[in-house]
Amino acid sequence: MELARLPIHYRFLPLEQASQTAAESNRNSAMPAIGRTPRTLSIQRLDAGIVVVSFFVGDQRQNCITTEVVQDLTEALDEIDSGPEPQGLVVASSREGSFFAGADMARIEMLQRTTGPEIERICAAGRGLFGRLSSRPWPSVAVIDGVCLGGGLELALACDFRIATNEAHTMLGFPEVKLGLLPGWGGTVRLARLIGIGPAVEMIASGENIDGTAAAKIGIVDACVAAPQAMESARRMIAMQLATRGYLERRQRQASEIDLDPDERDFFEATSAAVILGRTGGHYPAPPMILQTILSCADKNAHEAGRIEGAAFAKLAQSTIAQQLVRVFRLGERNRRDTGVGTPGSSVDRRPADSPADRRPAVVGAGIMGAGIAASHLRAGFAVTLVDVQSESLTRSVEGILDEAAWNRATKCTDPARALLLAGQLRCSTQTAALADADLVIESVLERIDIKRQVLASIEQVVGPETVIATNTSTNPIAKLAEALEDPTRFCGLHFFNPVRRMTLVEVVRGPATSDRTIAIAVAHAKRLGKCPIVVHDSPGFLVNRLLMPYLHESVEMLREGGDAKRIDRVARAFGMPMGPLELYDMIGLDTAFYAGLVLNDAYGDRFDASPVIPAMVRSGRLGRKSGAGFYEYSDSGGQRARIERPDNGVAALIVPYALPARQMSDATMTNRLFLPIVLEAIRALDEGIVRDGRDIDLAVIHGLGFPAFRGGVLAWADSLGAAEIVRRLEPLADLGIRMHPTPQLVEMARCGTRFTE
Repeated sequence: MELARLPIHYRFLPLEQASQTAAESNRNSAMPAIGRTPRTLSIQRLDAGIVVVSFFVGDQRQNCITTEVVQDLTEALDEIDSGPEPQGLVVASSREGSFFAGADMARIEMLQRTTGPEIERICAAGRGLFGRLSSRPWPSVAVIDGVCLGGGLELALACDFRIATNEAHTMLGFPEVKLGLLPGWGGTVRLARLIGIGPAVEMIASGENIDGTAAAKIGIVDACVAAPQAMESARRMIAMQLATRGYLERRQRQASEIDLDPDERDFFEATSAAVILGRTGGHYPAPPMILQTILSCADKNAHEAGRIEGAAFAKLAQSTIAQQLVRVFRLGERNRRDTGVGTPGSSVDRRPADSPADRRPAVVGAGIMGAGIAASHLRAGFAVTLVDVQSESLTRSVEGILDEAAWNRATKCTDPARALLLAGQLRCSTQTAALADADLVIESVLERIDIKRQVLASIEQVVGPETVIATNTSTNPIAKLAEALEDPTRFCGLHFFNPVRRMTLVEVVRGPATSDRTIAIAVAHAKRLGKCPIVVHDSPGFLVNRLLMPYLHESVEMLREGGDAKRIDRVARAFGMPMGPLELYDMIGLDTAFYAGLVLNDAYGDRFDASPVIPAMVRSGRLGRKSGAGFYEYSDSGGQRARIERPDNGVAALIVPYALPARQMSDATMTNRLFLPIVLEAIRALDEGIVRDGRDIDLAVIHGLGFPAFRGGVLAWADSLGAAEIVRRLEPLADLGIRMHPTPQLVEMARCGTRFTE
């Protein structure tokens, strides 16, 4: 019987039908039945002597390795061993777009609550189970069509050979490092022996995914083919390997030590350690542990190497950093399920989550932010209309929009062919009439309330009654802007962060009249752009800028007290921030920060006294990176990509008229001054109901401020200190004013010993 004629493409069948078809095939082949009906896989024995094990984990959004998968695979391999000896084994998925997305997060959380020896035992059992795939007399092949990550890639690597499809949904990778972990079921051992220690360290320590074509180039998979040919290719590979016996030689290499010159090893270790330190700042233990584990395993056989890997996994799994990163991952999962109204999963009148091709978004304003928002839509697969009354602005923006939309992360440059293709998806106009058929319009013009109100009113005049109208603003109250509209229920804020391509957070701002339907549509749309939307209530600074301002403000106050700019920024980076507050001021632009500060000062002036230094900087022409000078001097190129050359010596003279009494501060004191005010402001925002849940605050500061994920967010960090310790740290800073005084809630929490997070 020809393989192509067999009903094995279960991804087009419901789970129940696939299971029934597999059962019939098993009965026809007189194969012994498993005593317990498997729920996550089906087995077929083909007339050619090939056994196909096909997975479909029905109670998960994607295939993932659950306890039941492990049990079903164990029993399936027992059944295969007890039946007629096959010619070969194919491991595949019957779920479209998903081979395996990794381990079930519940299993990882369970491991974090157990002991080190027990974790090592579980890792050894997993390696032993996967090892059965390439320890029998016949060859095994994994057919990878869809997402193949983490434990899923370890499963595929445990087979003798791998065939990937060239479909867009086929991605391979080890994301464990993003959870503070490393592969624990043989991934570091098998990958290093397959493609070499250098590529293995890079792939596992970076956590980046690659497609099937790239995987074939570096040798992770043995072929990359079109999906319809994948199973036939597997059959041919098995036949060829049976004829040549080449699979036995590969097994020997995979089980043996890696031949590595000692000098090359030392050089690789030194250079790789330096690169990893530069990437992580020394805050994340998993990447250096990955390097050391792979190097330590190089001169060991695979069995001994597996023990080393298991011990390293156990150590990382029990670390506080891994626990925080897993929590952050869970926050992201919760956000992906959240509709933006009520509780996650609640029913609300909203448009269906259809494909980008069915949506008709538009952007008004072709400035930096408007162009970035338009490019984000193109990257996500939308056709988008861009309107600006200034034809010159439109003309200038188009090239940059297409360059950004067609940016290729792998090559770090624009793909010209893709840019040409996307050009047909961008419609530009100077007339608001071009918005008539849009179902969502995002206004992104100048941050002047009078101009925005005028533009919003003109948008409402031409769009349909069901169209959602949003404003991209960081400072203007939604309630004030809504006064320009006849129907404020369909109006909300969509606050994107600059640069739009890199910043994943979007604040969805609910005004006093905004309807649930409007919020739900805005949240769903932001998710289709690949963003992380957080719903916040209308208030000065919304959420992120309100939490950012005390951090920025305190850095300038320390300058006024004689602090050194480089030291202030170094302390912030040592805490885990991607850049220091003064560097961030320069990136934002001192003029932009000045106007945002005025809004926050008007609202929270008792805590955020307007600093005289910032307007003095603006008057002197020091606007930051865009002008080539701010708190630092920049390379001649200027702009956002300019490099810091040195602190601007002229700033000291500007500060002299506004100097404060000098204070001697330790690095620990500077850390407290920079970050404890963020905690206090987060507590106030939570008390005021600015967000629906404190977990939204943690997710927002990570995605919007770059707050270190390994600390779990600002409230999680506060919990790691404890309310009583925060109060104690604030006491010596009380003379600085109300901005350092504990809130009544914090004092009460310190007294009762309660926590900020669940």
